[in-house]
Amino acid sequence: MSRYSLGFGARQPWASLASLLALALCLVASPASAARYTVIDLATLDEGATVVVRGVNAGGTAVGGGRVGGARRGLLFTQAGLQAVDGVDGSDYSIVFDINDLGAVVGGSNAPSAARAFLRTRSGAARELAPLPGDTASTAFGINNHQQATGVSSGPGGERAVLWSADGSVAVLPGVAGQGSRARALNDRGDVVGAADDGAGLRAVVWRGGGPALQLGALPGRATSEAVAVNARGDIVGYSSDTTGARRATLWNAAGDIVDLGALPGGEFSQALGISNAGHIVGSSTSSLGSRACLWTPGEGLQDLNSLIAASSSVLTHATGINRAGVIVAFGHEAVSHDAQEEHGHDDTHELPVRVFLLVPSGARP
Repeated sequence: MSRYSLGFGARQPWASLASLLALALCLVASPASAARYTVIDLATLDEGATVVVRGVNAGGTAVGGGRVGGARRGLLFTQAGLQAVDGVDGSDYSIVFDINDLGAVVGGSNAPSAARAFLRTRSGAARELAPLPGDTASTAFGINNHQQATGVSSGPGGERAVLWSADGSVAVLPGVAGQGSRARALNDRGDVVGAADDGAGLRAVVWRGGGPALQLGALPGRATSEAVAVNARGDIVGYSSDTTGARRATLWNAAGDIVDLGALPGGEFSQALGISNAGHIVGSSTSSLGSRACLWTPGEGLQDLNSLIAASSSVLTHATGINRAGVIVAFGHEAVSHDAQEEHGHDDTHELPVRVFLLVPSGARP
């Protein structure tokens, strides 16, 4: 999880009142009558370990990875409970990065000799997604409904973006002049998005239908960029970064425009992590209250997702996926007052248990 500072310094006479007010703003997001999403609690994962949450598919299942029973495992987050996902045979470590509407998942795991990508169908059948000839390792980050997968192959020549066909054969995606490339996601028509290193840093790229890499550019004043998700019509989201590494959520729409999605009030850092076919975008932004999960829609702009749910004891910090019905997967943690943080001698929340949620639009089915 990302760490963030809540920005409280030395205690002042009015600190206790200010802390209570800030906590109230976190907990009372909006009246229940105004809630636009029903929140479904999917899982709570141990603190102190990096957690990955991705998805969500048309059936309301999200995926990721975390520590379960002392081992790092790939995970399915379902309404029926948490399910572990094994990688290739003999693996002691696995992580799932994407799931399609048929329930097939892709990810990466530790094989006996090196890290290898894998694909596992809903029935449980699994196969390794091999790296390019001469390479030693692979990881799959995206899968579409045609069972095509995309990710990276790495070896002596560095990291290269690849596409695996439905039969498991692998092909390199044409690169740009530079030092390497990575593929992060793809849609059903075969548009693959990611980034390529041109020697000066990462640049967001798209391979439309497996064709040559097209650089997408970055927001004005930003030095680098990366694309992480694409919808059915070819709208692409990700982030642009300045020379310090600070990110700004970015949309490259199908019309060719580059759109700054902004940040929440009081925030400077934001990133887009998912986009629906309707053009609704989810991600994360810093704010005056810390890191918050956010939603961007064409009509209403950027909103804190915590303001669109009923009052809760939890804070949503990241929204990582949204499906065609507008169902969102997000994660966060229990709200912590500034006074409690000062008492424990730290000002971040990365050691709190991670809670994973499904947000279902009012009137919709998960």
